[in-house]
Amino acid sequence: MRALVGALLLLLTPPLAGCAPRQSQGEPALWRVTDADSEIWLFGTAHMLRPELRWRGPRFEAAFAAADELVTETDASPEMNRTLQALYQRHGALGPGETLADRLGPAEHARTQRIARALGMEPAQLERMRPWAAALRISYAYALSRGMRAEAGVENVLVAEARRRGMRLSYLETPEQQVRVLADLAPPVEARLLADTLSEIEAGGQALDVIDALWARGEVDALGAAFDAQWRAGAPEVHEAVILARNRAFADAIEARLAGEGRIFIAVGAAHLAGEGNVIGLLRERGLDVEGP
Repeated sequence: MRALVGALLLLLTPPLAGCAPRQSQGEPALWRVTDADSEIWLFGTAHMLRPELRWRGPRFEAAFAAADELVTETDASPEMNRTLQALYQRHGALGPGETLADRLGPAEHARTQRIARALGMEPAQLERMRPWAAALRISYAYALSRGMRAEAGVENVLVAEARRRGMRLSYLETPEQQVRVLADLAPPVEARLLADTLSEIEAGGQALDVIDALWARGEVDALGAAFDAQWRAGAPEVHEAVILARNRAFADAIEARLAGEGRIFIAVGAAHLAGEGNVIGLLRERGLDVEGP
């Protein structure tokens, strides 16, 4: 689930004051790419985390302290949050007179309702949502049930610190672009997304904990293998839309930044920096010298 929906949980995590964890016993992976007048650090994030998970380390602290600009996937500031939520509601709503039950078979609809109730949700709240929107809402509720919090997510922590330091803030995607990643899925594909989400919740276990632990320790190969296994179990169209196409766009943007100047810290979801078609590999394929694991 961390790979499947975690890459877009930023859509549903309202900005809150940063609540920085203590220094990590391990440290998430960090990459660096430079030229004569630019220095760019690339850092994979988790949009929601348990507040007690310790992830900060000396390499991260040194790189973030040296940067003049923070770049994240999209603007999730309090000022932009209303726009994000309005976009989500507009693109995620079903047409007049249509219900979620109309998009799902009876068994799948009953399963959706059962899992929603188990997570403390009122199933009726989902009935006017498209399947992709219902999948995000259920995923968010599941993450909360596992002790994950938006305020402990890396972006919320970093943006709050960047604002206090007076760093420049910029973004790789507009809110509209990010919402449309799932909103533009074909109906059968978004129904598969919801079904896969429900299956992962039903499987239970410690998948979220394991992936977050791998991320916090910087075990990039193991993390990429875990992400790839999750993507292979789902619809390839979702993998393409959520990860692979965006990775190519992110690599373009990073290469363009390198053509400029400055010291930039770029923080994007960890699923974009590990596994098949990741941004680091794309940059290296283009001949850039990327330092790091």
